[in-house]
Amino acid sequence: MAAEDSSTFGLLKTLLQPPPARPSRLQRLLPCSGTMPALLEPKGAAQRRLVPWLAALRSLAQVIFINNPLSGAVLLLAFLVQSPWMAVLAVAGTAGAHLTSRALGLTPGLRNQGIHGFNGTLVGCGAAVFGRIESAGVALLWLLAVLLGGALTTVMVEGWRRRFHRRGDPPPLTLPFCLVTWLLLALPHGLPLAQATLPPLIDPPLALLLGLPRSFGQVFLCSNLGSGWLVLLATALASPLAALLGLLGALAAMLVALLLGVDSAAIAQGLWGYNGVLVSIAVGGIFHAPTRRSLVAALAGAAVSAPLLLVQVDLLPGLPPLTIAFVLITWGVQLVRRHTLPALLPVSLHAVVTPEEHRERYRVARSLLGAFRRNLRQRAGAPDLGADVIPEWQRRKINGMFARLDRDGDGSLSVAELQQALTAAPMAGAIRPQLEAALTALDLDGDGRIDAGEFARLIVRLQQLQEGEERLLLYLMPADADGNDHLEADELASLLASIGEPPLSDTETRLVFGPEGTALNWRGLVDRLLLT
Repeated sequence: MAAEDSSTFGLLKTLLQPPPARPSRLQRLLPCSGTMPALLEPKGAAQRRLVPWLAALRSLAQVIFINNPLSGAVLLLAFLVQSPWMAVLAVAGTAGAHLTSRALGLTPGLRNQGIHGFNGTLVGCGAAVFGRIESAGVALLWLLAVLLGGALTTVMVEGWRRRFHRRGDPPPLTLPFCLVTWLLLALPHGLPLAQATLPPLIDPPLALLLGLPRSFGQVFLCSNLGSGWLVLLATALASPLAALLGLLGALAAMLVALLLGVDSAAIAQGLWGYNGVLVSIAVGGIFHAPTRRSLVAALAGAAVSAPLLLVQVDLLPGLPPLTIAFVLITWGVQLVRRHTLPALLPVSLHAVVTPEEHRERYRVARSLLGAFRRNLRQRAGAPDLGADVIPEWQRRKINGMFARLDRDGDGSLSVAELQQALTAAPMAGAIRPQLEAALTALDLDGDGRIDAGEFARLIVRLQQLQEGEERLLLYLMPADADGNDHLEADELASLLASIGEPPLSDTETRLVFGPEGTALNWRGLVDRLLLT
């Protein structure tokens, strides 16, 4: 869907100045937060040469759903703290994935955002942990295996993308990493493997405290406590909300593991919390906007990761569990959501950024659609809920605009006066029917005049839509379940339910979709939000 300038909204918003670009409160407090999109569009040859390096750092961070090069640099430090060999192999796996992406001529955008590299990063981390280095020759063999393994993950990710490309299809997540690493460990004449050992048992409360940061580290197979804190820091630098979700998910998974009788030493090492970290961030803030509903689903999924890990260890005793539990649970939540929780809207994969931005999209959608729902109830004959309160400074500014447009000074606006103000708009000669319909819709008291109060309500809605248009579009796009770029009545019901609004009554449905129930495209929906 895309808004078009020939819509009533597109015409009337030319009355306003473009909204200023304002950083969020988080970005003012933490300028490195978010995805640092300016670095994706370098200016000049020197900056363009940095793109592959920034893409590699983004790949490291994408393992934990953080598309941020600074976070990637902190993660590289975490690997060095764990072992310099892990840092070397993580870089090698990422390089193998990126070089293959280039050789195959795949989409540069996916590579530059780290999507083609993060599974290769994990293959390198896995090889550093499970491989035993007996000589320089063995080290070289492991290095070559990681380069090939990283290359194979890119082939698998691209094959998955071509097979599952429709809206709502599951992403591959870390499945390529799991499969490639298991393949390396299960070769008939495999490379020498290291043996893992656990420290003695410790008190459960201390195990939980140590397990929280180590759960973040174990996402990358890092058992070092300092590495765990650095992974947590890397997450929080880009998204404090993602870090909080990960901590809650790790705690939920570890508590369930304790109830199941798991050794506290393993819990202290983060071995029972890392899947909870990934599930909670994915479900609670990346693939869904952070809301009460998504938080419940995230913590439930994190809790399930512990018993699923027990089952996996029994079924695959010779292979490390890796992150397959996270993959299966995230897919399972998406499947359950589709069939039993349609109001839990997903985030379109191409629009995935940070939990903070997803939360802001939800807030904008709730504000705009909530106001639309209140206005619609009044149009359908419900008791007057009262007009929105407009601050005095804003009302004075709007009154000044009204006075400039009211050229004959009669205290009301006509189609001719509005058309004269919009002469610079596209299709200026063909806008009269739209303006007549708009003025009819805005004449709330039915006196045939658009007075200053009615005009003020229009401008407030216009400003809100202008500022929130892009976020609203990104939020509602997944509600278009059939992908036909139109919103039907049942899809609008799911959209309203996702922000806690009841479904439309029959009268309200006719007001929105007309007597014939014609589906709305984006242009039609945004005009309804403006004029209802």
